[in-house]
Parts: sequence; structure tokens; C-alpha cells
Amino acid sequence: MSEAKASLLVIADISGFTRFVNETEITHSQHIIAELLEAVIAADFLGLTVAEIEGDAVLFYRYQRMASRAEVLQLSERFFLAFHNHLSRYRESRICQCGACATAEDLTIKIIAHAGTIELLKVRGFRKPFGIELIRLHRLLKNSIPHQEYLMLTSQFNAYTESKSLSDPTWLDTFQDQSYYEDLGNLTYTFHPLSLLRSKLHPPKHLSKPFIMPDPVVREELLNHAAEKLHKLLINISLLPDWDREVKKVFSITQQLNRVGTRHICVLDSHNLKIETVSNPWPDKTVYAQQILNANVVRKMLYYIILEPRGSDTCTRVEVHYSHFPVIGRWINNWVRKKAGLHAENILYSLKMYNF
Repeated sequence: MSEAKASLLVIADISGFTRFVNETEITHSQHIIAELLEAVIAADFLGLTVAEIEGDAVLFYRYQRMASRAEVLQLSERFFLAFHNHLSRYRESRICQCGACATAEDLTIKIIAHAGTIELLKVRGFRKPFGIELIRLHRLLKNSIPHQEYLMLTSQFNAYTESKSLSDPTWLDTFQDQSYYEDLGNLTYTFHPLSLLRSKLHPPKHLSKPFIMPDPVVREELLNHAAEKLHKLLINISLLPDWDREVKKVFSITQQLNRVGTRHICVLDSHNLKIETVSNPWPDKTVYAQQILNANVVRKMLYYIILEPRGSDTCTRVEVHYSHFPVIGRWINNWVRKKAGLHAENILYSLKMYNF
């Protein structure tokens, strides 16, 4: 095998997701996986080509160009840190309580680097690597390594690169192993646990609590819906026109699962509202919290929809918190409270009438 024709193959595979049957959880798991794979792809600094996305994994290649061992170690570190830093940010900002979102923090990543001669299949302008080395690489995803997060360097990759040196990173522990496959025989490799890299992760950025006023506008009603169903409905921005009588259309500004910082625009009859999801100021309660960003008559306006189970029903409380601009505030306060109260009543009525 000519070294000049050796190609680098790298696969990054996400592990740890429970397979859910609930439609919401399946949809959210797909969104989370997609965001994590995007974070991994963005962390590449070697100019690798993405061959394809394979479910929970992304396959990279560099045709007839190898990378040094040091470069692949650095690449793996970048992949791992980008992956877990993204998860950390999501953990702090998530508002959904479904199984997929609640267990996302259990996800981790394993990486395999391989090398060998490959061919490129060209179909309608697309190029896809194929050959026996791709088969070996995919077989190695199933192995006997007793870790969930690791870098595997195959014997063929190691044959093209330098051996361990003093420049190896401090997190690197090296183990030898092999796995047997009926159609391929024994495949040998070294593997390196990645757990020590967790010490390099960014510390979690805790979100500040949103604004609360001492005397908010409050409307409350007992709704004949389960709190869990109401919460799932509220956080699903795409369903706003289905249940809120005032909303004609909705446009998502940030294309991601709804979380703290997500923004969208609600189209009403007379105007548009630009809204941002904010953090829950009462962590012991189930709350959906939003701030209206273009409430021009006041400095701040936030809506908190608080859901408290009462058997199979839910005590649903809408609180509107706002702060005035100087001077003008006392002149328009009664008008603001009236408008806020009417909007809160619309929310309650719309939720009451929604047919799950």
C-alpha cells in the first residue's frame, strides 16, 4: 500500500441516547443530535470532508492525505470539548422536560481514526468514499472497549503515523486491544479514554433570573388539562397559531428547540410581537416564561405561565410583570394593566378551549 495514496477516515459517533417512542421525544432527540453533530463538524480544523451523516454519527475523510498522530489527537480533543460544551449550554438553557431533553446530558462521543486506500464513488456531483477500509471502520464501532467515550486509533492508522512521543497531551492514556469479526478476522487498535478531558470543559454559565415586579397583573383558572400536556403545548412555538386565538402566524428567528434565548415573532391582527423565551424564576414550579422585546410603551414586559397540577387538572396562573419608563409610567399604568390583563385572559381562554 503506497503511503501517498493513504486516505484519512474519521468517524465521530454519539452514544448514550435512550430510544424513545413518544413522538415529541423522538423529534427532540433528532434536534439535539443534529445540533451536536453540527458542533463537532464546526470543530474540525484539518479541512476534512463530511462524507455523510449516519444517524447519530458523522463520517469524515481526507482523500489521499493523511494527518499526523498529533493532529488527530488535537482534533479529537476539539471534537470532545465542542460536543460537551454544547451539551452544557443546552442543559443550562433547556425548558423542555421530555425524556430526550432531560437525559441529553448523559450523551457522550467516541471517535475512531483509520487509514488506508479508498475509492470515491461519484454520483450526480457528489463524492462518497467506499471500499474495504470503510467496512473495517464501521465494524469497529462495535468493539469490546470498556469505555463510553474514547479515541480509537486503528493499527493501520498507527502504521502511517509516528509512535507515542513526549509531546503527547497529558490526558492521553494508551491501551492496546483487538476485536474479532467473522468476515474480517482480528482488527487491532490502540484506544485512549477521553474522560480526563472533562477537566478542560468550560464551567457552566448559570442564567440570571428574569425581572419580577412586586405587584404583577394576575389571572388564574383551573383548566381541565394535565400540566405536562399544557407545558408541551406552550413550549412548542410552531403550535402557537393552533391554540392562541390572537396569533395568526408565527416565525422562528432562532432555528432550534425552544430554550432560554430562543426568539420568535407572533403575527397578530394589528401588529407583530417579538418574543424571547427567558429562564424560570421559580425553579420549584413548572413555568413557561417569555419576554416581549418590542413592548414599546413599557421598558420590560414578561409573561409567566405557571402550571400547578390539581389531580388531573391544572391550576394555570398567568402573571404579567413589567417596568415603566421614567415619568410616563404613572400616566399609563392603568392602561398597561388593563391591556396585560386582557391578554392574560386570552391565554387562559385559548388554553381552556384547546382540544388535545
